[in-house]
Amino acid sequence: ILLWRGSFSEKPSQVNQHHDWKTVLVLFLSYLGGLHLLASALLGGDWNEYKQVMLQTVLPNVSFVEQDSSGSVPGPCMGLHWYFFVQMFDRFQPYFVVLINGIPAMFPIPLVIRLHRYPAVLVATFQLLWSIFRPTTTVHTLALALILALLSPRSLVRMGNPSLISFFALPVTVILFVTFHRMWLVTGNGNPNYIFFQCLAYGLFVALILQDFVSATVKRDKVRRMVVKGDTKVKQSTIETEGEEKMKSKQKQSFFDEVNAKEASRCGKEVKDDTQENDNKPEPAVVFL
Repeated sequence: ILLWRGSFSEKPSQVNQHHDWKTVLVLFLSYLGGLHLLASALLGGDWNEYKQVMLQTVLPNVSFVEQDSSGSVPGPCMGLHWYFFVQMFDRFQPYFVVLINGIPAMFPIPLVIRLHRYPAVLVATFQLLWSIFRPTTTVHTLALALILALLSPRSLVRMGNPSLISFFALPVTVILFVTFHRMWLVTGNGNPNYIFFQCLAYGLFVALILQDFVSATVKRDKVRRMVVKGDTKVKQSTIETEGEEKMKSKQKQSFFDEVNAKEASRCGKEVKDDTQENDNKPEPAVVFL
């Protein structure tokens, strides 16, 4: 994202804002190459052996395929790939691999076009998508996505109650997955359908969080665009509203003052009349016995 925004920036302000994209790219490639060299040295320095280890480690995380010539595939995980792979016929397995692994490729381009102004949101969104469609997804994948989502607090505050309920429901599915996994593969008292429904619920909860997060970011971007386009109108309407409120408060105050004055004059008149009546009354005679 930094490479794309930095290379296509035309305005001087944008160039100054994204002048560090080359440094970020060079540091990323340097650290990536250094880590691969370190891992190869730890395995004895044999590049062919390191390549085989990488294929055994990385390939199942990218595509749900056989790990070796024995025909074994990754076991049950929090995703749904393993269940579909077990249920279908062998002749449909290549079609399944291409179709399921091609679904995540539909999302990056539309999301980047709509939310390219929010790189942190895009990173968290892609990680949430990966936690759903990863062939061997784990809870660690989702934990990283939630941590990345914390980098966008203005989007989080606009999220609704469904995502909050989904977040607190996730531990239930994880605990039941562990329980049913032991019942099926250790004690033999369960079946894969128990695990499948927990994985399905897990994917639905993560999808709700993802949908709410993206929707909140779109609302945030819409508000920002409206404020930028109509900043003067917003300020003018605010001033007019404040002026009308002040006029109304003054009118109310003057009305109450007038009512109080009338009430005071009326009360004063009644007191004066009572005083005059008391003065005109004759004093009672006193009789001494």
